[in-house]
Amino acid sequence: MLYSSSEYREIDKAALRLRLDYGFLSYSIDVFSLAKKMGIIVIPYSKLSVYQISYICKQKELGDGFSVIQRKKNGDYVLYIFYNDLFDLSRQRFTIAHEIKHILYMEESPDAKQEDLANHFARYLLAPTCLVMKLIDKCPMELACIFDISLMAAENAYKSAKNRINAGKEELLSFETEFVEKLIK
Repeated sequence: MLYSSSEYREIDKAALRLRLDYGFLSYSIDVFSLAKKMGIIVIPYSKLSVYQISYICKQKELGDGFSVIQRKKNGDYVLYIFYNDLFDLSRQRFTIAHEIKHILYMEESPDAKQEDLANHFARYLLAPTCLVMKLIDKCPMELACIFDISLMAAENAYKSAKNRINAGKEELLSFETEFVEKLIK
């Protein structure tokens, strides 16, 4: 699905804002720590009992992971991310980043569009295009190591940066410049 460039720009801005607000100013980001700093309780499937897994499976498909936004009587929220810790770490990290977007936008039952935008958010949070553009001379395998992401995610990030450069849009947007200037090298 294609969405307007302003929707993608909004998602990109939100991802970099999180990195700035919570002090994640390096190439690789620890999304588990980010979630914790955001007040999100992160639970791997391996910590769930058979009863809990059975109950959840009646409600939804487990898959890579999911988020739960629970409102307490006093109006506060308890935020959870459950994730499949049998997958490799790069996939777990992508799942956590994806679910952070759902929580950030309070998407309790995300539709297809919100899912697509959550995938974009996760990719941008883990490997911001503004940083990948600075490293465009690197191959996707090197980018995977630098950003601690899967090779597929690195290939997607590389393609996105290359497309932006080829379209003559290599000038950073103001929110990207703010982030890059504060980046810890």
